[in-house]
Amino acid sequence: MSDAMFTIFPILTIIFSLVPIALAIYVVIMWVNLTKERNAYLKQIAEELRKR
Repeated sequence: MSDAMFTIFPILTIIFSLVPIALAIYVVIMWVNLTKERNAYLKQIAEELRKR
């Protein structure tokens, strides 16, 4: 039983360290996409205001 625990702990350590990293990468990518979308909307608004 103790041998199985020693093989599981390194796997759990890797999983618990990779999950936050993956989550952080996902949040950064989503933030960049939302920023690009917001900038596109602002650019459209600026162009419409220049036409007037």
